[in-house]
Amino acid sequence: MDDFAQLSRENFEVFQRYSYDASLGPESKHRAVAIYAVPASPATYVEEDLKVDHLPGFFRARPSGGGNSHRDGASLKLIVIESRLESWSSFTSSLCVTKDIFLNLVDAMDMNPSALWLIRSEYDGFHHFPSLATAPANKEDEEEKNEGEYADTYYIGTSSFALIWAFDRRRLHTRALLIHRQQHSFSNSAPAAWFVNILRRHQEFVRSPVLLAYATALSVCCTFDGEISYRAHVVRLTERETGYSTHSASIEERLGIESLTVSIKEVGEVLNHIANKERHFRFMDGVLDFIVETAVLEEEGGSTTRLVEAIPLLRSRMRASREYLTYLKERAERLSTVLFALLTHEDSATNTELADSSRRIAEAAKRDSSSMKTVAIMTMAFLPATFFAALFSVPSLDWHSDDAVVQSNFWVYWAFTLPATAIVFALWFILDTRFVGDRASIIVTEGRSCDDERPRSSRSKFE
Repeated sequence: MDDFAQLSRENFEVFQRYSYDASLGPESKHRAVAIYAVPASPATYVEEDLKVDHLPGFFRARPSGGGNSHRDGASLKLIVIESRLESWSSFTSSLCVTKDIFLNLVDAMDMNPSALWLIRSEYDGFHHFPSLATAPANKEDEEEKNEGEYADTYYIGTSSFALIWAFDRRRLHTRALLIHRQQHSFSNSAPAAWFVNILRRHQEFVRSPVLLAYATALSVCCTFDGEISYRAHVVRLTERETGYSTHSASIEERLGIESLTVSIKEVGEVLNHIANKERHFRFMDGVLDFIVETAVLEEEGGSTTRLVEAIPLLRSRMRASREYLTYLKERAERLSTVLFALLTHEDSATNTELADSSRRIAEAAKRDSSSMKTVAIMTMAFLPATFFAALFSVPSLDWHSDDAVVQSNFWVYWAFTLPATAIVFALWFILDTRFVGDRASIIVTEGRSCDDERPRSSRSKFE
C-alpha cells in the first residue's frame, strides 16, 4: 500500500461519520444489483433488497445453480447505500450503515484505498486509480493476488450520488458502491432509480470496465432533462408575473416587495442550478473521452467498443442540453436585472408613500397647532376681563335696583379691562417678534461661522 492510499484509509477510518439506525436492527435493507454473463449465454440480471448483515457476503457470493461455468464468466455487483446530513449545520454527510460493514465492503471490492479520500471529502468529477497488477500467466494464477495489489478503481461524483467501482481485469468482475447523496430533509430517489434502470437495459455490456461510467453519463442526461424543464417553467412563470414575457403585455397587478424578493430568490436558484449543470456536463465530457480511450486498448468487437458506438448520439444530446442551458441562463440573468429594477421602483414608491404620509401628518399637526393658537388667543382675550371681574367683586350691576341695573361706577370696569387687554396683546407681539428675530440671527451667525471655517483656496492663503 502506497503512502497516499494508507493515509486515505487512516483518514477515512478516523473521520468518516455513520448514521446507522440501530432501532431497525438487522431488518434494515439496501438495494443490491447483480449481473452475471456466462460465455455463449445471455446475461442474467438480479435485483433484490438485502439485509444489512448480508451485505459483506454479497460481493463474495456466487450465483446459485451456476456450477463452475460462472467461474469463467463476467459479473457485476452493486450495492446502494444512503447518506444524509444529520443537521443543516453539518458540512459532511453520514453513511447509513455501520463502520465495520462498510469497511468490509471496501475490502471485498479490492478497491484502491485512495478512493476513500474522495468518498470522505465528497469529491465531484471523474477519477481513475489504475491497477498495478499484471496479467496472469495461466489459469491457476488468476485467483492469486499479491499483497498491496488492487483492482482498477473508478470514482464518479455528482450532486446526486457518488459511484465507486473496482474492476478485476483477470476475472472481469466489477464490484460497485452507489452512495446516494441526500442533501435535504426529504429523499429524492429518482437519480438512483434512473441509474439502475439504465444498468438493467445495458446488462449485456457487463464485461466492459466502463459500463458504469456510460450508465452514469446517460442517467445524468436523463435526469437533467427533467430538472432543466422545471427550471425553465419557473423562469416562464416569473416572466409572466413581471410582464417581461411575450405572453403578457404588462403587469396585471402591482408586485409587492415580498413577492419580488421571492421571485429574485427563485431566479437565483435557477442560475445556481444552471452553473451546477454546466459543471456536470464538463466532467461528463471527460468521462466519455475516457470511454473512447479505453475502447482503443480493447480488442475489436469488445463490450467497450460497442458502447462507444452510442457515444456520438449521447454527445449530441448533451450539446443540445448545454445550448439550451446557455439560452436559459441569459433569460434568467435578464430577468434578474428586471426584478432588481422593479424592486428598486417598488422601494421608491414605498418611500414616496411614506413621504406623503409624513406630509399629511405634518399638515394635520399644523392644523392642530393653528387651532391651539386660536384657543390661546381667545383665552388671552377673555383672561383680563375675567381677572378684573374677579378683582372688582364690588357689584357693578344691581339687578335688584328699582332705578337702573347699571350703576354709575360701571365705567370703571371697562376703563381697566380694555387697556389691560391691549397691553397683554402688545407684550405678546413684542416678545414673539423679538424671539423670532433672535433665532434668525443665530442661524445666520452659525452659517457664517461655518463658511469661515471652510478652507480657502491655495491662492487666498498666500495673499
